[in-house]
Amino acid sequence: MHKTDEQFLSDLYRGAKMGVQTIESVIEKVDNRKMRKELMREQQDYKKFELKAMEEMTKIGAVPHDIPLGQKIGGKMGILFNTAIDNTPSHIADLMIQGNNMGVIGVTRLKHSAPNNGYSALADEFVQLSERNIEKLKSFL
Repeated sequence: MHKTDEQFLSDLYRGAKMGVQTIESVIEKVDNRKMRKELMREQQDYKKFELKAMEEMTKIGAVPHDIPLGQKIGGKMGILFNTAIDNTPSHIADLMIQGNNMGVIGVTRLKHSAPNNGYSALADEFVQLSERNIEKLKSFL
């Protein structure tokens, strides 16, 4: 199935928004100052990307679709449950690496679903952002 430009950009927007919201949920559980600083940097990068995707949508007259409520609640509950059990930097880094990996996989699939649209570079930028986050988070494992 080929995605329209609007669907493609909306998916990228939601991926970045999910990153922002996930970090927002987990950061309050982080006691390690260095990790907290890293997560805040990552959140800023996702916010910048979210804005960039929204700007591209505006150019084509589209409005971004929000993250489905079930996905929002599920993500937040998963974080609350996992960090209630273990909120060590290693465990939180592990959770965040898994989330970033999911983003890389999702956006790579998205890119393959619409190989000839004009937004491959934007998708690549999201993947690079996520991969950079993974590398930084490895130091907390």
